[in-house]
Amino acid sequence: MVYANLRVQGPAVTWCNIVWNKGGIPRHSFLTWLFVLNRCPTRDRIISWGLQTSLLCLLCNTAPESRNHLFFECPYTWNIWSVMALRCGITPERNWSRSLEQLHAMSSRSPKGMLTLLCWQGCIYWFWSERIGRLHRNIF
Repeated sequence: MVYANLRVQGPAVTWCNIVWNKGGIPRHSFLTWLFVLNRCPTRDRIISWGLQTSLLCLLCNTAPESRNHLFFECPYTWNIWSVMALRCGITPERNWSRSLEQLHAMSSRSPKGMLTLLCWQGCIYWFWSERIGRLHRNIF
């Protein structure tokens, strides 16, 4: 009862089942949630906070780092994601909203749909982990 009174009711979001699903790995789901909301501390966001850092992507070192770049434009991550998407039987999109629509259209109750969602979340997690690892090992 108290929780219901304290909780702010917001509009339902279409990506909820893509991010939070029964078979998901919690740390992958949490990071995916941050990416969907564009809340990960990518370099473009860090600079917008007034901190001084290089704008270049830590994975390819050729373009400014942003959420869209990390997943759709970076040649390093795009090569991996496009192969994984094709293996899951979907055509990889180069846009967040179209990717979310594509994943939402799949049933997370089917084994193929669940594996595709887990693969997508796993790729997001792995890309971010690799980026953080390079940052802390000073590999640019």
